[in-house]
Amino acid sequence: MKKIVVVTGAGQGLGYHIVRCHADLHDTVYALDCNITTEIESLAKEYSSLKVYQCDVSSDKEVEESLKDVLREGKQVDVIYNVAGIAKAGGRAGIDKTNMDDCLEMYNVNALGALRVCRVLWPLIEKGSLVMNISSEAGSIGAARRSAMYGYCMSKAAMNMGSKILSNQLWEKDARVMCIYPGWLKTKMGGPEALRSSKSVLPEESAKNIVEIVGNIDSIPRDQMFMSHIGDILPW
Repeated sequence: MKKIVVVTGAGQGLGYHIVRCHADLHDTVYALDCNITTEIESLAKEYSSLKVYQCDVSSDKEVEESLKDVLREGKQVDVIYNVAGIAKAGGRAGIDKTNMDDCLEMYNVNALGALRVCRVLWPLIEKGSLVMNISSEAGSIGAARRSAMYGYCMSKAAMNMGSKILSNQLWEKDARVMCIYPGWLKTKMGGPEALRSSKSVLPEESAKNIVEIVGNIDSIPRDQMFMSHIGDILPW
């Protein structure tokens, strides 16, 4: 059965390749990004079932505006991929050099952005709907080994907590939430080291893994909520 899918951060990297996977499956895809790239525009010309919207998930107004067409259709949304996220360039500093304004910006996008999207789409999240929040191992408190990156790590931990609370709220609807670590991606956000490393992963590979998880979600226990793109369980 064809799905209705919403993807944020869809213009490039992981989000773009998740969109492409679902477009190849002929699903109806609503792709949102703060920057409409030539890549996503070209893909939209190739697939009539793909619709592209400009949206900054840190803005209540833009999230509401960009999702008007989805709400107007009034059909259940099968999968919401909250991919949009930022890592500020100066965010790798220790506490002595941490910019608190940068931390707030990352929190607003990485943690609250996903909640904004789900709040607007709330009427269309029904039995069988799935919210896939793209988190990070950086958001794991139990596995934390870093001595820097306060803003990014804290924003992803906050996303995880928001996901858990949303999961509790959706329990009676029989809809569910999953937090996925996509791996250390060979993207601009992953950084120059990721592009060179043999331990990093191509975004198209990670996207394929994540879409496969979505396709087999019923085989995963409902209380198993935080895992990597290859199925490794991560500690909260």
